[in-house]
Amino acid sequence: MQLIENIRLAFTSLFANKMRALLTMLGIIIGISAVIMITTIGTTIQKTLSNTFNSFGSYNIFDVILDWEDSVSEDDLISREMLDELVAEYPDYFAIELTTDCGQATTRNSKGDTITMSVSGVLDVKPMLDHLRGRTIQYKDNINKKNALYVSDLFISQYFEPGVDPIGQEINLTFENGLSGDFVIVGYDKLPQLYEKMYTPGMKKMEKVSPVSIPCDTYNEMVHQESEPSYYAQIRYNTDYDVTMQQDALQGFFEEKYKEKPGITFRIINEQQYLGMIDTIINVVTIAISVIAAISLIVGGVGVMNIMLVSITERTKEIGIRKALGAQNSAIRMQFVIEAIMICLIGGIIGIVLGILGGLAIGWIAKTLVTEFYSEYAELISITIQPSIPAIIISVFFSILTGVFFGYYPANKAAKMNPIDALRYD
Repeated sequence: MQLIENIRLAFTSLFANKMRALLTMLGIIIGISAVIMITTIGTTIQKTLSNTFNSFGSYNIFDVILDWEDSVSEDDLISREMLDELVAEYPDYFAIELTTDCGQATTRNSKGDTITMSVSGVLDVKPMLDHLRGRTIQYKDNINKKNALYVSDLFISQYFEPGVDPIGQEINLTFENGLSGDFVIVGYDKLPQLYEKMYTPGMKKMEKVSPVSIPCDTYNEMVHQESEPSYYAQIRYNTDYDVTMQQDALQGFFEEKYKEKPGITFRIINEQQYLGMIDTIINVVTIAISVIAAISLIVGGVGVMNIMLVSITERTKEIGIRKALGAQNSAIRMQFVIEAIMICLIGGIIGIVLGILGGLAIGWIAKTLVTEFYSEYAELISITIQPSIPAIIISVFFSILTGVFFGYYPANKAAKMNPIDALRYD
């Protein structure tokens, strides 16, 4: 009951001096709102990156990266032969994710319509969705230099009449460099959502550039070029096996390859580790800026202490009367601590609301700017505005803590007043 009475007295005092109470809260409001806004922006960036990344699908990729050193020669780089050896040693684990941009190619359907394709040379295609018919481009297609062609349902609808089975059909492709060749469709898949989002709304079907894949070794033979060694390689792992076990196997393979060359170091990173690194950077930056913003809480706390000292001076006679009527020091102390807590807590709640609104406003502005100036990417970037719940909870806790810390000294001073001196005070 005493706690409720103290809260009632605190509200009475605050409402009696509304403007002074609001100005006192200002430092708390600014500090809390800045922290909430910054953490909301940080959480929104994390969520947006995660959602956008996941919308592209999981590609189950290890990136093997040689650290750049002047002492590294071309013979030390990751070669195609080295990757072939890896696949031969771990056929159940790994496939090489190698893509060559073959530019655009064209063909004509039975009606004479020109179909434009974006051609990628690949070693081994992973089925993108569960709508696959036929098979994908496989490693053996590269070894044997097969003229295999893997397409999407968009190309099927552009080239064939309804009801025609495309598997095994021969298509003549003419490349930008003037070369041409006959390729046999070995399979097709549903067009990835990523491509659908990149097309201009209202674009006619025949105007859309369809992605297709051919064996990269077949294309290299056509243009008389060889795969060049690189500082970087992408290895696709098998989700049916433990990821850590496969990463250890990959680590062991490259350690064995470079054991005679101690000056060469390398890193193996997968997509989740990339996301983890980005999250860590965002968290560090968010915390650093939040700590700077939280300094205003100290300023606000000093303001609370100052106004509480003024309030106690103004209410000296009231304190003397309460003491004369038998109020204990602890009751007087608690009354003013509660009042300081209420100032900080109300300021904190206002700050939280303003911080969330500020974060939402910045998120809305970001969405608008992306839609306005980068409309072709607007569908790809899923901006998800999400206030940080932990930051809100911590802000409430620190608001109360600030009230206790900066309110205790004035409250203790009030509790120790001599009742006779207090009653005599004018």
